[in-house]
Amino acid sequence: MVSLTRPTPARSHDPLTALWQRSQVAGALPLLTWYHGADRGELSAQTLLTWVTKSVHLLDSEGVEPGGVARLSICATRPGHWTSCVWLLASWWAGLRADVTGHAEPAVEVIGPDADTVSSADVLIQCSLTPLATACETLLPGAIDNADVLAGPDDLLAARPAMADEVWLSGRHDWTGEHLFGVAPLNQPVVLSPDRIRLGGGELVATTLVGCLLGGGSLVLVESADDVAAIATQEGATEV
Repeated sequence: MVSLTRPTPARSHDPLTALWQRSQVAGALPLLTWYHGADRGELSAQTLLTWVTKSVHLLDSEGVEPGGVARLSICATRPGHWTSCVWLLASWWAGLRADVTGHAEPAVEVIGPDADTVSSADVLIQCSLTPLATACETLLPGAIDNADVLAGPDDLLAARPAMADEVWLSGRHDWTGEHLFGVAPLNQPVVLSPDRIRLGGGELVATTLVGCLLGGGSLVLVESADDVAAIATQEGATEV
């Protein structure tokens, strides 16, 4: 029986380079695992990069330019969902500041299935937040269904992030690229429990994901579960 072991890559300078490198050297191994009740989803580095690439293609097709704000309302309402992580990374890849507070004036807004009518962004993307990212049952007028990204190309686009001294992430605090590059690297699988996700929100999920990318670890997001400790044992992960 062949056992796949996680390599220990050299630390990357930034999370986007780290994601690409991981897709090359350990593309099939889990990078992001998601639990919500009985539902479980697992994204390898290659799968996550493909989702990010397709999402950036969608932004490009809608004329979204680097330098704007992506208001990631899904990171405020469902920070522990894997789709929120995709859009966080896609926003950075496209050169956008990711706002997880839901308050900034955006060029693009990404919302969940239950959002009310929102203030007009140039581009509005609505996500079903189903386990397999199927189409929205009810789409707000003018919104683009996140499921549409699946029909887009998956050829890799060069990342075009903001400058390192500019703000990449707005939450309780503003995080420049340099702040994020300095996040403590995590080199093992780690678990964020429902309580930790609820208290830390999208900002905690974002910085923990960055730590996993920089250090070669992986992130297990548990939105809801009866026994988080059992999940941690099953995934060989440590609660943080």
